[in-house]
Amino acid sequence: METRGVEKWLERLENTEGVGLTGIIQKLNELTASDESSANQLAEVILKDSSLTTQVIRVANSVHFNPSNTAITTVSRAIFHIGFNTIKSICVSIKVLETLLQEKPSSQLVQVIASSLHGAIQARNLCQKLNSSRKEEVFVTSMLFNLAETLVLTTDESTAREYEENVNLLTSRADKELLAEKHLGVGFTRLGLGLAQRWKLGGLLIESLKPSSKPSEQAQAVILGERISYAAKKGWNSPEFRELLKDLTKFTGLSIKELHKQVMDSANEAAEVAARYGNKELIRQIPSSKDKNGVSLDDLFDESNLLNPNQDLQLKIMQDLTSMIMEGGDMNAIFQTILEGLNRGVGLERVVLAIFDKNREFLQTKYALGKNTEDWRSRFRFRFEKREGSYFYQVFREATALKSVFGGSGKLTPPAEIKAITGVNEFLIAPLAVAEKHIGIIYADLGVSHRSLDDKYVSGFKHFAQQANVSLAVLATRPKR
Repeated sequence: METRGVEKWLERLENTEGVGLTGIIQKLNELTASDESSANQLAEVILKDSSLTTQVIRVANSVHFNPSNTAITTVSRAIFHIGFNTIKSICVSIKVLETLLQEKPSSQLVQVIASSLHGAIQARNLCQKLNSSRKEEVFVTSMLFNLAETLVLTTDESTAREYEENVNLLTSRADKELLAEKHLGVGFTRLGLGLAQRWKLGGLLIESLKPSSKPSEQAQAVILGERISYAAKKGWNSPEFRELLKDLTKFTGLSIKELHKQVMDSANEAAEVAARYGNKELIRQIPSSKDKNGVSLDDLFDESNLLNPNQDLQLKIMQDLTSMIMEGGDMNAIFQTILEGLNRGVGLERVVLAIFDKNREFLQTKYALGKNTEDWRSRFRFRFEKREGSYFYQVFREATALKSVFGGSGKLTPPAEIKAITGVNEFLIAPLAVAEKHIGIIYADLGVSHRSLDDKYVSGFKHFAQQANVSLAVLATRPKR
């Protein structure tokens, strides 16, 4: 039976990739909405997604965000360098593009996504008087402005194909509404409002889709960004674009000449962003004032599925750690960077920092990185017994990083409860202590690929474990603020 009408389409879209996409957007929104959220919490969300981590680091090192060309090698540094809210908008754009452009997207889907990205950057750059948080809220809302249409186009529904056959690059938003009503039984504005409410995508998106007679400045920016994106498809010298410039001058207070430059700069920025985030077709769909072929697109998609040791990256992260310690960095940020070094530098697929609870009876997870570690905060928790023969007590007695093997011949035999949680036969573990006081442990394994932990992994793990203990020792000597 064909899908028609708002309720049927809302039900159908509950089973698309959009649900997972909105899940991470909600998580990012929760972090940025809370005054108590920290850069470490944002880094933890990003580091759980290896593709997102790679893209964030890549964008942080781009000329746009890093004109000084100072190497940024960790997510923690990227957040510090670029800013909490900007990193959030980068993450949203990455996930939107990654989710919707997977497999073989149709040309119409690519066009709509390109239009959303272009409009989002234009909208954000129109808001010169707003603070960073509100600017990035405009960007995220603009990226989701056409969410209903993009999700419909990802489905295999016959009604979606009928709609797609009747639209093209220059079909106006009003005409798309009429075509959607005809073929889908619901317009994209109504469907978008339903998604925004059901998936809790924010009040600004709802306001932008259905603006009042006096919309907020943010909603006006979202709508104007969308209009710029559409007018640009008709040409920078088209009557539509020239007419739009008049509305833009009223909104910004800038002269026509100043506005023209700003819009051109934003279009170029959108083209650069598309080259870094999207597929090879995406960049061709964004009108830019300059040649788009300067970026080697092939280089952007050559990603290895497996983590491997990277000596250069290990060295850079070690240098970052030294700088953080010398600058009196936050202990949480330092440990986050150490785990990132173990994960991305040493190539260890799953890493955990576990510390003692208040009663010093259990070692429990504080941070966990890697695939399928989402529930380790509650599950990776082990009783500590201060007695001979107790595994964790012996780990602290050894006072060095160790490789533990189930059924091995070593003097330390790990408890079966570790294997029950991790599913691996071997892992690396190191004690954390300062002034003979036990703090916790660092755990790492190759539990995704189940490869063997050879010497290069053991050596890299030992170096970062040593750095962790040095960091603790240095920070312990500093007076408390």
